[in-house]
Amino acid sequence: MKALYAALALLASCFLAAAAQTGDHNSVLIDRKMRTMSVVDESGKILVSCPIGIGRGPLKNKSNMQDCITPLGEFFIDVVLSDDPQANQIDADEKRQIAKNSRFASFVKDGAGLAKVFRTMNEQDFDRDGIADRAYGCAFFGLKGKNTGPKLIAAGRSARWYSIAIHGTPNEAKAIGGATSEGCIHVSKSVLTKLLSEHLIGVGTAVHIKDGLDTSDDVKRKS
Repeated sequence: MKALYAALALLASCFLAAAAQTGDHNSVLIDRKMRTMSVVDESGKILVSCPIGIGRGPLKNKSNMQDCITPLGEFFIDVVLSDDPQANQIDADEKRQIAKNSRFASFVKDGAGLAKVFRTMNEQDFDRDGIADRAYGCAFFGLKGKNTGPKLIAAGRSARWYSIAIHGTPNEAKAIGGATSEGCIHVSKSVLTKLLSEHLIGVGTAVHIKDGLDTSDDVKRKS
């Protein structure tokens, strides 16, 4: 365990410059190979460290939303969705673009509209067993970047967010530490609750996804 924390601390220090450029105080560092996530502040202090679940696809570069691969690269959070309207956020540019479509404008108008989107998402029955899957747990932090999805799409008379994200899971025992998702990052309810309640991450937060210290060009360059 000490070795893991030491590795996370080293990874955090390697991304401080990139984090500072975002103008956001905290950053999210995800090690896809080790299946870990940490949230660090601008000084490199680790605020949260936890195991995660990743996509069931191979550890390769993501090419589309159907390959079930968790993507590598640099991203930022463009939407925060939960049942709490006060906690919900959306990137201003994203909101402007979506609001141009009258079909979706009401869903991005305010936190209540975004909460409706989140409820719709958790009401989906993807496995068709007649029961809502609650597939996204208590919160959803959408990522913007290469191959992260088309964003808001129709779901009956409502809408749902369709993108790579950091979110919960109804089966933590199997998902956390595993590779079972369609590309998203699974995080426990306790961690998501902490991230939301303490406002540790939000719209604009930088998210860096790498494949371990040994394969990180940034680490090699700075070590």
